[in-house]
Amino acid sequence: MRLILFAVFIVFMWGCGGTTQQEQAAEQEVSEKVAFMEKLRSLCGMELQGEIFADDYQPAYVGLPMSFTFNSCTEKEVRIVTLLPSQEQFTIILTLIDEDLLLKHDVRDADLSPREITMYGGFAHDGGTSVIQIFPVHNFGGDMWPGYEDYSWEICMPEGEGKFEYIEYAADKVRRHFTAIIPGI
Repeated sequence: MRLILFAVFIVFMWGCGGTTQQEQAAEQEVSEKVAFMEKLRSLCGMELQGEIFADDYQPAYVGLPMSFTFNSCTEKEVRIVTLLPSQEQFTIILTLIDEDLLLKHDVRDADLSPREITMYGGFAHDGGTSVIQIFPVHNFGGDMWPGYEDYSWEICMPEGEGKFEYIEYAADKVRRHFTAIIPGI
């Protein structure tokens, strides 16, 4: 009788209170996205000095300085102003939406007027961690401009290296790679 009651209890707990492996994996991904945002928020108010390691669009900029400024942070959003040598800037906007993480680019000319193509980006790919997230391009309901269908962006802060990296990929090729030093790490 005890064995039957124990079996009924286990089935009840498994059916009502237990979590499936899929649910556990989903919770882990959500917590990694939240942890990633927490790491970004810890940089709020900082200006990170860096260098352009690769830039297919403006090859003359390779080796020149650039900066990331973490100028606006809330629990759900982090804005990172990226200033290039031409005084062109774009703001990387990372937003937690329910259980997902969205990256968008607010691209501006030197006079801060919006570019024709702006506010593009994507949702974080499954499998990211607290130190790296990859964002494949998302169409957001509009017409995708030719050549950008296979784009993705990676933001990473490798443990113990004191670096912040932004990498843009297309067709598995690095198109842009900016790296900055995080002071004090």
